[in-house]
Amino acid sequence: MKKLWLFFLGILLSFVGYAQQAEIVVFRHDLRWVDETRFPNYFLSDGVQDSIFNATEREISNYLKLTEIKLPENVAYKIINGFGNQKVKMPQANSENDYEVGIYSFITRATVGFAVLWKFNIVVKKRGKVIHTKEVVHQLEYFNVSGYLTSIKWLEQDEFQTIFMRLLKESLGVLPPSDEVIVIGSAHEQEEKAQALLSASTRHLLKIDGNWRTAGNFMAQLESPVDTVMSFQFKEKLVWEFPKPSFSDILAQLFSQMTGIEVVLEEMVDYEKKGTLVFSDGDELGILLQWIEIETSSTFSDEVYSQRVLDPLVAELFTKDEQIGYFVYMQEEIVDTTDKTQNSFNLFNGMQTQNSLGIERIHRIEGMLHERPILVEYHENQGLIEVKSGQETLGVMVVENLNPDNRSISNETLSKNKIFIFGGKKGNPSLKKTKSVEWFPIYLPNDYSGESGKICAETLVFLFFGIGNM
Repeated sequence: MKKLWLFFLGILLSFVGYAQQAEIVVFRHDLRWVDETRFPNYFLSDGVQDSIFNATEREISNYLKLTEIKLPENVAYKIINGFGNQKVKMPQANSENDYEVGIYSFITRATVGFAVLWKFNIVVKKRGKVIHTKEVVHQLEYFNVSGYLTSIKWLEQDEFQTIFMRLLKESLGVLPPSDEVIVIGSAHEQEEKAQALLSASTRHLLKIDGNWRTAGNFMAQLESPVDTVMSFQFKEKLVWEFPKPSFSDILAQLFSQMTGIEVVLEEMVDYEKKGTLVFSDGDELGILLQWIEIETSSTFSDEVYSQRVLDPLVAELFTKDEQIGYFVYMQEEIVDTTDKTQNSFNLFNGMQTQNSLGIERIHRIEGMLHERPILVEYHENQGLIEVKSGQETLGVMVVENLNPDNRSISNETLSKNKIFIFGGKKGNPSLKKTKSVEWFPIYLPNDYSGESGKICAETLVFLFFGIGNM
């Protein structure tokens, strides 16, 4: 009996005495034909990388039935430009390892068109021989055309981690294979963000048709849940002269305050455009838009963010009798930098930011209208426009076209198969044809007045002109 016990003890010791070595020798995450505006490199966030490393170690350990996996220090990362592709290639085997694992994550635009794919490959070797390899591919689809026609951010950190772990589990066979399209975001989520900026608000719908982002002809109406609040249209012409004097000195001062750049406007106007905004109650507003010829300037505000000012525009606003306002438009790009963030030049995209935690594009106008200060900010990566006068929020617009029969933003249209993006349409705008009208939610305070509602609509139009004429 004693000999039998010693025999089984010897077998047991032979298993535990040999600790098998396993190492993740490749851990990559690459982008191709997409950028960090929509898909930040979240692996540069210690919290995200640590969370994914821990979960990955757990899944690989369970798969190999081992208690410990050696992890790399960091995730290798690259933005691939041109027609390059991610290489799924394992390095030369390390003789000290019994198992070696390669993980390859790859977010890329489709070879043709604008669909976005997340490809995930895993390779497992045992003593130099491949024992498991699997590729998983899912299309990522933003729920609205804004994901393809604006620079809205697609994934937050938690969503990135959730999808990454799903792909890992599918590649290991923990989850069954699937060709499901992974839909990102929802109108409900976006509208909740808008509502959070107002203490008490009512949902309205801005219906609009025409080239509204390029200061072209358009028609629009603002609808409450029960009726039409106002209708208005913009015409690319002005049949009456602007009264004098001009606001150019005030605009130059405001421009300098916003950008830190001293200018003499009369000497730097590169292009100008005139038009009339006409309301259904008979009010008319003349607009003089002037684009400033100036080189892009870059500044660093602190160690965390890099900022640059782009595409300034100034405007003067008139009735037939007097000046009633003015504003300055500019665009900022704020980069959430890390110690690895760098700007590099390539032949395909020019200057490109890499290794950031996100790039936020902010469109802003600031000025006066009807003796009230106005400030409008469009955080493009969040898809929200907030209109303010002083400390008062006049309204919040969600930049998601919710018309199910229309796939456009300012008549720039994404085809159903995501292969083509068509330019603005020609012809007269009309609100009678449902398929040509875009619908955007706007939240107004419950106690808004007719005056504040009109100022909100007017300032939104001014911002549209700045965005589309960069």
